Amino acid sequence: MAPREGEVTQESTDSQRLNAGAFRGYPALRDTPLKSSHTWLAGKRIDDNIGNYWRVHDKLYDLSEFVDKHPGGRQWIELTRGTDVTESFESSHIGSTAEVLLQKYFIKNADNPRNSPYTFHEDGFYKTLKRKALPVLKEVGTGPTRQMLLMHDATAISFICLCLCAARYDSYMLVSLAGLSLAFTVAMAHNFFHQRDNFRMYYFDLCPLSSSEWRVTHAISHHLFTNSIYDWEISALEPFVFFLPDPAKNKYVAYLTIFWSHIFYYMAFLIEILKRIVCICMGHMKIRPENLLPFIELLLMCYLSSTPTTAFKLWCTMQSIASFIFVYAPLTGTHHHPDIWHHGDATRTDQDWGLCQLDTVRDRVEVTGNLFLVCTTFGDHTLHHMFPTVDHSKLPYLYPVFFKTCQEFGIPFAFQKHTDMHMGFYRQVINRSPNKDDPGYKNNKLE
Repeated sequence: MAPREGEVTQESTDSQRLNAGAFRGYPALRDTPLKSSHTWLAGKRIDDNIGNYWRVHDKLYDLSEFVDKHPGGRQWIELTRGTDVTESFESSHIGSTAEVLLQKYFIKNADNPRNSPYTFHEDGFYKTLKRKALPVLKEVGTGPTRQMLLMHDATAISFICLCLCAARYDSYMLVSLAGLSLAFTVAMAHNFFHQRDNFRMYYFDLCPLSSSEWRVTHAISHHLFTNSIYDWEISALEPFVFFLPDPAKNKYVAYLTIFWSHIFYYMAFLIEILKRIVCICMGHMKIRPENLLPFIELLLMCYLSSTPTTAFKLWCTMQSIASFIFVYAPLTGTHHHPDIWHHGDATRTDQDWGLCQLDTVRDRVEVTGNLFLVCTTFGDHTLHHMFPTVDHSKLPYLYPVFFKTCQEFGIPFAFQKHTDMHMGFYRQVINRSPNKDDPGYKNNKLE
């Protein structure tokens, strides 16, 4: 008997599992009920199958002795042991210094092809863009400007002051402003945890999210494998939100998702607390000192508020408001629209990593040009994906060489309107039809 419309059969599920796009296979542990940075890394180690080494392109390296010497901090090296770090290596290092240094730790050539389909040919789009960007970055630097530092510190201080004043006067108006400030502070901290270790990355931990966890789930997973089956931020939101175009997606459930997913946006921060407790109990992660920051906020609010119950309500309200703003802004303004490539759509022939990034990201014209809006609403997102370790304040300097490279490769880059991206997000949530045409960027402009 034929399956009813929207019914997920074993055959359709198996088909989806086998359809790994250009990847060699469906990711191990992707469908585990409790998704975390631990399960993502464990699954990738299974899929990459390189033992205790680090893989870059088709060579294996032993970076054990380099852990404490890494300029970006030891965590980036420790976390990725036993995985293919080609995409991370290429996008994090603009010049040739790292390539020369890497040869010191060479062990042997890899025995099997890479699981990832992405390429980095010398004459390809991304390598060409990096060569053009190098002299610019040598001149202006890659680190934050004084304006960026002052703006982030001021936002964090504003949050702390508003949080304590809200508790002192039991004010829901002040705590709402504190939630807004917290969302802005956390969004700006996203800029800093992509970079070498620094204290401002821990501003991210003022909310229940973890900068350490997000270095895996966001910087290593989402940034390198955007909108693919290896993108943790795609799989983690299931079953709350289904972004991938799947004919087996129940259209009625998809329409309902538009409404009840907004509850999830408000609850995301608080859900993260429960998930971390479970992961700690299961031995998947350990408590890090910065994880205690949200609870220190709660204790201070209990001390200043009229009653602990009132303080707890104020704290939950603050975290919920911050959660909605922080989660909703990037979801609706960066990666999700029916004309943007998602796993299941036709795969481009040229799998240059930079071109594949262009297929999966768009920028809003209303945001670009304003550093505060860029940092708080994930603007200049295309360049941020191309150069994730470059501070947001330096990305505008790269637009001339970026436009020149796009022109050289025949790519008609264009900024999009926020309303187009916003409505496209909802269209993608209910989208059940994969794009059958090649997702080449010039054939994939938003209307």
